Amino acid sequence: MRLDEKKVSIIVNCYNGSKYLKNCLDSIKKQSYRNYELIFWDNKSQDNSKEIFLNFIDDARFKYFVSDKHTTLYEARNLAIEKTSGDYIAFLDTDDWWVEDYLSNRIKIFNEKEDHIFSFSNCYHYFQRKKKKKVFTKTIIPSGNIFDFLSKKYLVKISCLMIKKKVFINEEKFNKNFNIIGDFEFVMRLAAKYKGFSINKPQAYIRFHSQNFLSNNREMFYEEYKSWYEVVKDIKPYIIYKKYYEVYLLYLKIVKNILKNKNKELLFDILRYPLSLNKIKLLFLFLLPKKIILYLNQKYY
Repeated sequence: MRLDEKKVSIIVNCYNGSKYLKNCLDSIKKQSYRNYELIFWDNKSQDNSKEIFLNFIDDARFKYFVSDKHTTLYEARNLAIEKTSGDYIAFLDTDDWWVEDYLSNRIKIFNEKEDHIFSFSNCYHYFQRKKKKKVFTKTIIPSGNIFDFLSKKYLVKISCLMIKKKVFINEEKFNKNFNIIGDFEFVMRLAAKYKGFSINKPQAYIRFHSQNFLSNNREMFYEEYKSWYEVVKDIKPYIIYKKYYEVYLLYLKIVKNILKNKNKELLFDILRYPLSLNKIKLLFLFLLPKKIILYLNQKYY
């Protein structure tokens, strides 16, 4: 099969995403790789997202679907997947956009690494208010069996993820009970079973702005991550990495509480943690001004 015969299904999940939607769609339309379809899943938006989408495109590959009822983001992702017909599935959130060779770079490497099931890349964090971009990580991201790396260091962005469709045929789905960490939970399940390859050059722009769902729901992020941890902490292969998950859980707790007030209970949580470099880092974080914590919080996510 020639490279351009492999079809990519791009999923854009939308709920009131009109503000940056044109930028997102334009980056898809400009892709150098042309064999794709766009599944635009409208999760009962209350803004003019539908009108923007329908007025923007004159391309049969761009397909509009609307949910019967508003659902969680991850149930919406699963519903959109059912409408796909491609060999691969890629995701792009309405806030974000791709470089022009995003798809072509993935297809080329998938063809070379046939035993790899998913791929991801580095990205730029784009800060809307300051109109500035920053490379997400300067760490070299490995390929192959990467569960160890993801457990210790890296959070894959959904707009940087592309997966072979057969994964979903094999019953892998997003956990519809989550609202925030479903991308993370899904990728960790993939990495525990399959090989994945990385592209270290940034391939996408992840936009940070005042309406980001994650930025405004740190309490939910903490509670969902905590519930995930309670499920996986004693099972393979997660059990080996408990200390890394616990550090990140404590980090999330610090962030969600410290932005409200620095309380004694939070300080005691840090002091109870075993003496280590991580304990020193968490204590240092506790002592930082809120403005700096907000900046680090965006950088880390």
